[in-house]
Amino acid sequence: MARVAFVIGSSRSGTTVLAESLSKHPDVHATEELHFYNLLAPRAEGRQGAASYLVLQLLAIEDEGRFFKIKNGEEVAQLAPPQDALPGAEEPVFPAFLEWLARREGAEIVVEHTPMNLYYRDQIRREFDLPVFFLMQRDPRAILASQKNRWKVGQNGERDIPRADIARVRWSGHPLLQLILMRPTIRAIEAAAKEDDVVPVVYEELVLDPIAVLSALSDRLGIDYDEAMAAVSDSGSSHSSEVGQAGFDPSRLQGWSKTLSATEIWLTEKFYGASLKQPKVGAQPKFREIIRLLSTLPLAVAMAGYFSFKSYGNLFDAIQKRLA
Repeated sequence: MARVAFVIGSSRSGTTVLAESLSKHPDVHATEELHFYNLLAPRAEGRQGAASYLVLQLLAIEDEGRFFKIKNGEEVAQLAPPQDALPGAEEPVFPAFLEWLARREGAEIVVEHTPMNLYYRDQIRREFDLPVFFLMQRDPRAILASQKNRWKVGQNGERDIPRADIARVRWSGHPLLQLILMRPTIRAIEAAAKEDDVVPVVYEELVLDPIAVLSALSDRLGIDYDEAMAAVSDSGSSHSSEVGQAGFDPSRLQGWSKTLSATEIWLTEKFYGASLKQPKVGAQPKFREIIRLLSTLPLAVAMAGYFSFKSYGNLFDAIQKRLA
């Protein structure tokens, strides 16, 4: 039976780059961000033939890259899914699908990296046999800078991201909104870090010493470190063109200092000083910018909520989990 590892954490904390690094090992397959618990499963509740429906949705995301279309309501053609990918009686869908995927890919380990699984750890433990969680942690200033520029991912790369999704991330990237949302996320991360099956991974440490960090994670998975694991690209970066340059680049760790204003840095350091992974810079705020941020926050909240409605199978449940 394949082992399953879940890479979890805040959005823009490095979950994708860690999954990509692990997938370089010949015995590991990293999936797409499948969003099973926060999107697909809630939508399938009460639906006739839910298992087949879910497997087809998962295949469309994994094999065809159709996450955005599915999220925005596009129906997947109701063909017959692979019979051996369907769960048995009383068997949950997601473990059965990932086990089938491991067989198809010839992998001993499957890595799934939907950040939102941070809030579904208990459900994952109920459904999977001895899962392991790799918990990404990153300097809040770097996360804020990445969220602020997140809408540029599609512009920097070759990805076909719908305009509505670009609008969503532009509105939700409002610095004050992100700082507000960061509070419950950091609480969830701090709680998860204390659990026995959760392995904290600091993004800055991964970039500075990838061999040491990846070797330790390989040991946890029961595999030998492979030097190919350190050959990753900047695909998905909101800071530079997605040119696919191989290798970790420590020079980018200070990228947030060029993206954030002095006021945004000051706010982050003031409210999340205990979570910083790099030294404070002692930035000073500008009163006019604080007023501007406060005055534009209500519209940003409204528009982000409007464009986020389709991003979750059950938006209210997702909000409740984040604020719990």
